[in-house]
Amino acid sequence: MTPAMKFTPVLALLVLAVMGGQNANARRAQIVCKPRIDAIGTGQGLFGEGTENARAAAITNFESKAASRFGYRYGTFANARGVRWDCKKNAILQAKCVVAASPCR
Repeated sequence: MTPAMKFTPVLALLVLAVMGGQNANARRAQIVCKPRIDAIGTGQGLFGEGTENARAAAITNFESKAASRFGYRYGTFANARGVRWDCKKNAILQAKCVVAASPCR
């Protein structure tokens, strides 16, 4: 095996790593967002657990609404922009959260 042959796999990996970084930058530049969606969730529990459950339910509701209105690519809450939360306790054990955000892909 020649010395050049030993470095060929390393060079190929280096080229792939550089190209992968360029693709990630291109994907970030192509973010597309849709109009704001409001989603509601309720949850029960003590010591903040109700609010935590309500937030989780609101996120699930947001993802479902976004996917059904704009397609599955928009159904990921982690990609949403301009997220605003409003959580309140309705009773001793129950909490309600409303999330408003723009779904993005």
